Amino acid sequence: MLRTFQNLPRLRRGSLYLRRFHSSAPTPLPPRLRHDGDIVRWNSAITAHLRAGRVGAAYRVFDEMPERNVFTWNCMISGLVRNRMLADARRVFDAMPFRNSVSWAALLTGYARCGRVAEARELFDRMPDRNVVSWNAMISGYVRNGLVDRARELFDMMQVRNDVSWLTMISGYMKRKRVREARELFDLVPSPSISVCNALLSGYAEHGYLKDAEELFGRMQRRNLVSWNVMITGYTQARMMEVAQSLFDEMPEKDTVSWTAIVRGYLKNGDVDAAWRLFQDMPDRDILAWNTMMGGFVMSERLDDALRLFADMPDRDLVSWNTIMQGYVQQGDMDSANTWFRRMPEKDETSWNTLISGYKDEGALSLLLEMTRGGYRPDQSTWSVVISICASLVALGYGRMVHVCAIKSGFEHDALVTSSLISMYSKCGLIIEASQVFEMIMQRDTVTWNAMIATYAYHGLAAEALKLFDRMTKDGFSPDHSTFLSVLSACAHKGYLYEGCHYFRSMQQDWNLIPRSDHYSCMVDLLGRSGFVHQAYDFTRKVPSNLQINAWETLFSACNAHGNIQLGELIAKNVLQSRPTDGGMYTLLSNIYAAKEMWSSAASVRGLMKERGLKKETGCSWIELKGDVVSFSSNDNAHPLIEQICHEVDDLSVLIEEAS
Repeated sequence: MLRTFQNLPRLRRGSLYLRRFHSSAPTPLPPRLRHDGDIVRWNSAITAHLRAGRVGAAYRVFDEMPERNVFTWNCMISGLVRNRMLADARRVFDAMPFRNSVSWAALLTGYARCGRVAEARELFDRMPDRNVVSWNAMISGYVRNGLVDRARELFDMMQVRNDVSWLTMISGYMKRKRVREARELFDLVPSPSISVCNALLSGYAEHGYLKDAEELFGRMQRRNLVSWNVMITGYTQARMMEVAQSLFDEMPEKDTVSWTAIVRGYLKNGDVDAAWRLFQDMPDRDILAWNTMMGGFVMSERLDDALRLFADMPDRDLVSWNTIMQGYVQQGDMDSANTWFRRMPEKDETSWNTLISGYKDEGALSLLLEMTRGGYRPDQSTWSVVISICASLVALGYGRMVHVCAIKSGFEHDALVTSSLISMYSKCGLIIEASQVFEMIMQRDTVTWNAMIATYAYHGLAAEALKLFDRMTKDGFSPDHSTFLSVLSACAHKGYLYEGCHYFRSMQQDWNLIPRSDHYSCMVDLLGRSGFVHQAYDFTRKVPSNLQINAWETLFSACNAHGNIQLGELIAKNVLQSRPTDGGMYTLLSNIYAAKEMWSSAASVRGLMKERGLKKETGCSWIELKGDVVSFSSNDNAHPLIEQICHEVDDLSVLIEEAS
């Protein structure tokens, strides 16, 4: 029989995952498949290999098949898409002797998931026979990539729609926080099913529109468990635990999802003991419930409790093992994390990512190499974590190397990876490179916009940051707390007082965002830098009391800069009442006195620090040199080339003085 795959290029050599596909010995076929004509069993073997990432083994099973049907080919396409091997999937698709709607939809979905929407649309337009599944796949592709308006255009062209069509569009609007348009579309649904109602209900709850959620929930003629669980989750997210508990108690029936939702709500709101009591009352616990409770212990830094729960679990999965390892990583106990990792009966990409994230040095790169050699494929989280570590080390050489590897692995358009790349180039001072990465992103999301706006703000390019913010909103993206933090920071560093006040009002009035501690601190910084220290003081007094501490510290720095001792002393007392062991604040207060030649007051503060055993945390800087990261701290004479370094610093100081 002619083997259609014999002329297909099998694999791209040089890929990080080649070792996983190629081995010296061929993968043996299950005995029942060697001489059996049962296509179902052959197809099941192909599917199992592809789900496990054994693409080469799947190819070999395919080649050995005495006959194939359309499901066989579709298994190959779907599996290759799942393994992000779109070029191979396309070659399989082109080689098919006959196709059905599933074949087209599988490849179309693959293009859309990888951000290649134009190619997905080209495939959609070529489809000889489109059914509602095909239309839904293309609409979902647009929604997934943030192109909601394009999705709506296609939606309006549909002759026949089903629940999935309405669900996809309503969820797409909600994902972009376009609540009004989601509501208007919902009003056009002829007879909303429970699932369509739940889609709108979920969006309301997620974005804090609880009154709208309550109104919709109240007029739903039929509700299912999902409806009740969505409302409970919405209340827990809004920190309305009494209402959530009351609704939970009213439920006509509950499932493990309901119990887990209320337990998770207490955990997210910091009441671990209440969550533990409910967990113990659960009539049935699935593995998700166990992992949720264990994760709550870990997040609350109660690792011993998490370990006891782990020991009591009737069944464990990878999430269970990964959760405990996350606990060790959170504590900075990398020896125990490593030991736990080596003990794990099985690992996945999340296991590797968790361990890698605990390293802040070249150890992360060593683990990445070990990961790929072990046959695991780094995913977007892996690349993002490693790139972020390179950024924190300002290790440009390593960062460029990882950038190339991420591209070769097919993540050049991934929002998480590209955002990390933008931040890395920004921290290395390469604004043009950061901008180039941003402009090359085919489908942006809020995270990528935030990364580029933060880059401009970080480097004092306020005009560029504000211009990009306007471009972001015009393109239909909704700014979030991080966006406004960068915008306000940009205004503060450039002294754009009017613009800063405008954006601070806008985030609340136009975007329904409640300012957080950092936003208030930025406004205090802006007022202080502009010379309005007393206005900054009045502003800080109006900040919610639980968010004031950082604003007071920022205002204290402004007092230091402007030599306002009287106000500085008042603020220092406020801060030290909340943080009596803050050595940095004592040091700053001492510096204010010293700048005004109030030596006795400065000495008194220093004496108080010594009496209480307080020290200001030593500053540290580092630089990458010939592949090694070298760190320096104040009064550090340990470096073997310290004499040459000091001589070079003296020469630089002279040059700076001459230039000024």
